[in-house]
Amino acid sequence: MRLNPLRRSQLVTPFGPGAIHVLEGGVAVVTGSLDEWFRDRKGNPADEEDLKKLPLWLREPRLEASLGVSHFRMAPGPEDREDAKELELTTPVYRFPTWYVCPRCAAMKKADLNRDGYLTCDGTECKNLRLRQISFAAVCDHGHLQDFPWIEWVHHTDWPDPACEGSLKFMAQGTGSLEAIQVRCERCKKSRSLAGVMSGELPSGSDAQGWSGLSRQLLLKKGDSPARDGSTDFKCQGGCSWMGPMVNQTCTRPLRAILINSTNAHYADVRSAIFIPQRYQASSSGLQTILEEVDFRNQIRMWRRAEDELEDIVRKLRKRDEKSESQRLRNYTDAEILSALKGHHEAPPSPEPPPNPAVGTRAEQEVMIRRAEYHAFQGETDRAGDLVLRATDASVLPVQLAGLIDLVVAVEKLKETRVFGGFSRLIGRPPQGAPPPSSLLWQKYPHDHSKRWLPAAVVHGEGIFLRFSESMLAEWEARPDVIKYINVLQENHDACVRRYRWEDQTIEPRFVLLHTIAHLLINRMVFECGYGSASLRERLYVSRGSEPMAGILIYTAAGDSEGTMGGLVRLAEPQPLGRIFLNAIDEADWCSADPVCREASSSGGQGPESLNLAACHSCALLPETSCESFNKYLDRMLVVDPRISIFSNL
Repeated sequence: MRLNPLRRSQLVTPFGPGAIHVLEGGVAVVTGSLDEWFRDRKGNPADEEDLKKLPLWLREPRLEASLGVSHFRMAPGPEDREDAKELELTTPVYRFPTWYVCPRCAAMKKADLNRDGYLTCDGTECKNLRLRQISFAAVCDHGHLQDFPWIEWVHHTDWPDPACEGSLKFMAQGTGSLEAIQVRCERCKKSRSLAGVMSGELPSGSDAQGWSGLSRQLLLKKGDSPARDGSTDFKCQGGCSWMGPMVNQTCTRPLRAILINSTNAHYADVRSAIFIPQRYQASSSGLQTILEEVDFRNQIRMWRRAEDELEDIVRKLRKRDEKSESQRLRNYTDAEILSALKGHHEAPPSPEPPPNPAVGTRAEQEVMIRRAEYHAFQGETDRAGDLVLRATDASVLPVQLAGLIDLVVAVEKLKETRVFGGFSRLIGRPPQGAPPPSSLLWQKYPHDHSKRWLPAAVVHGEGIFLRFSESMLAEWEARPDVIKYINVLQENHDACVRRYRWEDQTIEPRFVLLHTIAHLLINRMVFECGYGSASLRERLYVSRGSEPMAGILIYTAAGDSEGTMGGLVRLAEPQPLGRIFLNAIDEADWCSADPVCREASSSGGQGPESLNLAACHSCALLPETSCESFNKYLDRMLVVDPRISIFSNL
């Protein structure tokens, strides 16, 4: 089945591989694995050389090294075809769930993942009546997805008579509860409601498996035979519906029932990086800096789009430089120019792994990626290219903010690469022992590095970068009362580490403070910049140690090539920014949920896993698309409470 027209960015999130969504006409599908991408309507793979002629290849070396791939690709679309004779590429989807029900006679029918067109009922009274998909599925916390085991559930066993498959009926009484939904087998007259099928708990420190109502209640507890492996629980069958028919993996995790439109059915692991020209990078060579100048960069881009090989580009660059008065390249050999071109963002994918692949935990890799951006935002700029910066005068901000913000940069233009790095189910971070999110994207993971790629989208936008005084932050976060206050969040996070096997992390006071300030500013900026809160994003630059960071980027990014039109970046001027900042702090002093919200720290926190203190939907939370920490680790008391606030002069 072909996917309906979607924006390319939607195939990064929310409709990446493994995600369930609904097409026009009400048909639910799951996006296919990367093995099936870039094929024609008949399923034939496109030729690699033909693909390279399309503007689908993306390069972002920092992310490539972190994710272990050679390049990124945008999803194919109709704009890639210059005429009707060219190859039409599709992105695959499979019809899922594969169980259907007749709205009149309640008969259930099973189809194939590759089913095309609509299914109709075979009953005499409702002949040719269109069937609708049943909106239940089953998943496990290792990322597997399969149909709800209807036959097994109604028969209380994991090896029912196959002849019963065509005899099921799905009857909902209309009260909306699971208990009101009955599944009955007309052949053997057994029936069962869905009561308890959604119950269960995720893994904890004492129970690494967790449990689920679907797994534990599938078999009868009295007088029934156990499952064939000796267990009394019905385990996950390792279903990989997004990989096509007959693809299952071995899995023994508890199987959990979900509704297909549940948010926990698919958590996309999206990685991103702001494009940094070589001239902004402290480690770049003089030659790389020269090739990133506007004239050289535009010329290289034109030759690359004309499909010139890198060796040919070297010769053209040399010839062009010899005719110029400055002869910028005369001190460099052809071999040096070729080497520099291979690291250029317009270069083709490298067949070999990067010489210095990223190492360390994901958090450490993220710090490395963001440190380069943090330094770039503090650099000089010309008025062309994909990163245009303009520093404003932070010294004239209101006296209440004196010394705290020491740099304000209007980011008039930026380019962001967003990459779909994998997914998890049930919880945002897969538990310890689960397959890496990226391993769920391929039926056969490519051993050839040059063939490893991930879906990505490029967006353009604008923003405001704020750098906070390191000396003031260091003095504030060393205060004993601040450390004691933040310790509540640290203890709650440590409990999640023990329960869900999350990556260990130190919750720094500066991270909570800057994260909260970013949320408060966004909530206030939406009244003045013309964008909704879901259109604005935060990007935090926070770390301690030998190279500390303390910065916030508030930005918006759109899929079109021109980006946005200045509604946000104009607020970087001292007068509007100072007014917005003070208004945001003033509004944070009161929440409609106070005093409950304000006193959350004394009651152990609030929100999912109690990972927020004084922050709720009435004061400091944002749409999920705007926050990079899933609306966790927030507290407005660090801004407004005189006992612990860094704003001592407010």
